[in-house]
Amino acid sequence: DYVVANPPFSDKTWSTGLVLGEGGSGDRFQRFSWGVPPRKQGDYAYLLHIIRSLKSSGKAACILPHGVLFRGNAEAVIRKNLVQSGLLKGIIGLPANLFYGTGIPACIVVIDKQDAQARKGIFMLDASKGFMKDGNKNRLRDQDIHRIVDVFNKQSEVPRYSRFVTYEEIADPKNDFNLNIPRY
Repeated sequence: DYVVANPPFSDKTWSTGLVLGEGGSGDRFQRFSWGVPPRKQGDYAYLLHIIRSLKSSGKAACILPHGVLFRGNAEAVIRKNLVQSGLLKGIIGLPANLFYGTGIPACIVVIDKQDAQARKGIFMLDASKGFMKDGNKNRLRDQDIHRIVDVFNKQSEVPRYSRFVTYEEIADPKNDFNLNIPRY
């Protein structure tokens, strides 16, 4: 029904022992029908596994590095298929230096299989500036978390913070399914 995940960023061992052919053939769980993630960056491997594991009305939130929103090649193909599927309900951009072990910015990718075919776009929220410095790390304050939750749940459009972006705009050749939040 629900999955909440924080897989290891850009896991380079996700495919150990997995033998896949063109188009993901050989994957008995059919996780890679949208494309096979690069062996050196397993972010989409985890996300595709989560999506395939969900029930038809399941929901998921997965923390991933910002790179999944704009990296090219195999990941661009997977991202395009993900957008076109309607399963991607929203993206929440988080501050850099929030997690131990990495200083790169992250995002929460929100998946919702319920009513995916009726979805007309993706709700994007840029929470990258709402934090406080805490030693050598950044930390979300209660007020930052409440703002994220309130704006996302209400799907409120707040200038320079959140916006519902239509599939038409995302698919426009100038954007080419790039989901980098500052672009929108």
